[in-house]
Amino acid sequence: MRSRVLARGRAACAWALLAVGIVGCTSSGGGSSTVTVSGKSLTIYLSDAASSQPQVAQDVLDAERLAFSRESDGQLSGYTLRLDVVHGKISDAARAAIQDQSAIAYLGEIVPHSSFASLGITNAADLLQVSPTDTALELTQASPVVPGSPGSYYESFSTYGQTFARVVGTTAQEAKAQVQEMQTLGVTKLYVADDGGPYGATIANAVRRDAAGTISVVASATGADGVFYGTDSPANARRFFQSATASNASLKLFAGSALDDPTIAAALAGIGHLYVSAPGFLAQNLTPAGHTFVSEFTTAYGHAPLPQAIFGYEAMSSVLAVLREAASHVNDRATVVHDFLSIKNRQSVLGTYSISQTGDTSLAPFVFSRLEQGKLVPFVQLQG
Repeated sequence: MRSRVLARGRAACAWALLAVGIVGCTSSGGGSSTVTVSGKSLTIYLSDAASSQPQVAQDVLDAERLAFSRESDGQLSGYTLRLDVVHGKISDAARAAIQDQSAIAYLGEIVPHSSFASLGITNAADLLQVSPTDTALELTQASPVVPGSPGSYYESFSTYGQTFARVVGTTAQEAKAQVQEMQTLGVTKLYVADDGGPYGATIANAVRRDAAGTISVVASATGADGVFYGTDSPANARRFFQSATASNASLKLFAGSALDDPTIAAALAGIGHLYVSAPGFLAQNLTPAGHTFVSEFTTAYGHAPLPQAIFGYEAMSSVLAVLREAASHVNDRATVVHDFLSIKNRQSVLGTYSISQTGDTSLAPFVFSRLEQGKLVPFVQLQG
């Protein structure tokens, strides 16, 4: 087994040499390798891959651009710093990034769990990937319902170690917020189900675990007064919720952030008593810097940002801060990754947070919205 692991590491290093024109690449396993890019230009890639949350994705992307325009003058430690937006399939976007010898960071995917299609690719080239809004726990921590997680998502973990991080809370933190809100809304008997996919199964498992001892978890929707459904598919959600409420229209229905987008809300019109959580802040809970972000975004793009957009701003802002900290080592991808995973007590538009060695943030605000006439209307914010 060890010989196969080491061979895989050498293959990844060879691919990095070919793909990015590196100056140096060493391998001793256990995440000790590094890629140093050549030239005097550094590029931050932004993923604009096809998304099931198109309006959220657009606002997040615009917020990333806004942060770059506000916090970078295009020069950094003797390097020219630029942005490049990549489109198409998620995997194609990530491959486009690693094929550029100047790539220094990749701001990735929006929909929960969708980063699975790109984080392995960027990991194979020792490239920092930061997701603004992908909450899926199984990408960074083990989940009992996703065998092999999180390691199975990384192509070259033994060579480069952890290279994926996020500035948004995980589905485990989201599940805690879900259970808090269920209790507030008077749920006493909860039925939990999922669509069988990694994202749906993981968040449903977390809800089921957190509800135990405070809410009675029952075996079917019959007799329940609340139902949680884990899915990243709007079509699956509509079918499930319609079936669950066929015999009990008063059921309180709950879903995670994969269903939070204006276009999805319109598709779910007619589903009664639906509550959806998503990362974000109510206006009254924003930091002063957060209020400034909302004002500047509205001026720049002609409309107020969706709640998730602020995480796009912080994803870019935090990457820029880490690049400045790297100074003369800013072209060393391992240094950039290490410094991002070492963020401690960072003051930001989100508030003050730290990043763990698994790439997860200590700050996890979630906003709950009610579905009203085909629109999601925010009404409360909780910390997960």
